[in-house]
Amino acid sequence: MNFSVYNHLPIGQIYVGAPQSTPTYRPIKTGTDSVSVNRELDRLLDRRVIQDMIDANPVVNSILKSQNLKPDINVENFKNTTYNHSIDTRNIAVGIYNNLPIDLKSEANVGYIQKGALLHDIGKVLIPEKILNKQGKLSEKEAEIMHLHSKLSESLLSSQNIDPEVLNIVKYHHQNKKGTGYPEIKNTLKGYDINTEIVSLADKYSALTEKRSYKEPLTKDQALEIIRKDVIDRNINPRVYQALEGYVNRQMKNNSSIAVLN
Repeated sequence: MNFSVYNHLPIGQIYVGAPQSTPTYRPIKTGTDSVSVNRELDRLLDRRVIQDMIDANPVVNSILKSQNLKPDINVENFKNTTYNHSIDTRNIAVGIYNNLPIDLKSEANVGYIQKGALLHDIGKVLIPEKILNKQGKLSEKEAEIMHLHSKLSESLLSSQNIDPEVLNIVKYHHQNKKGTGYPEIKNTLKGYDINTEIVSLADKYSALTEKRSYKEPLTKDQALEIIRKDVIDRNINPRVYQALEGYVNRQMKNNSSIAVLN
């Protein structure tokens, strides 16, 4: 199907009948609810805890062996490359939640969203540093190894008495509405729920707007334009995208106000 006709439509009209309800803005603050800032991630980023998680679930070693990798734990590299991204993803995800229309917000769970966003990349402690820090495009083989981090994250956390809904977010944060992401998902309608959609979008926006070893950060407008193309291709829910836009616009407005005051 040719989706080019959608380029000239408002995002909310890309899906036929998409409601245009306006969110009630009662912001959830990341530092004051049930998920304390940084605490859960900090607790898990301990070599002994990670080793215990590996020992508790043989699936972790099985995933690594599929690519001839050893369970080499690198907490320091994670802290240098991924820790701030995890915090940023959590903050953006909460911003998206705050800007959702009321009907979608009622389906979402901000506790699951925060925890899933905070822990979504913890499997990267087992991804080789030369791949995680590579300055340039990953080879096909390296990309396969990098893609393991979602399943590794879920498998590591499965021994930590974490809600299944959070584990679902962690495992499928690189999926999309058409089910063409990774890892493979059998039922996108069930597995790719509103909580996972929010974290997936927050993760993507954070990755685009931050500096990585292989790229410079994009501006907010550049990142939104790239994501908008995914909306047009029906990989992303347009109403969740609108919530991201609302969060970004509000953030830019607040920053402008602070600049004027200074």
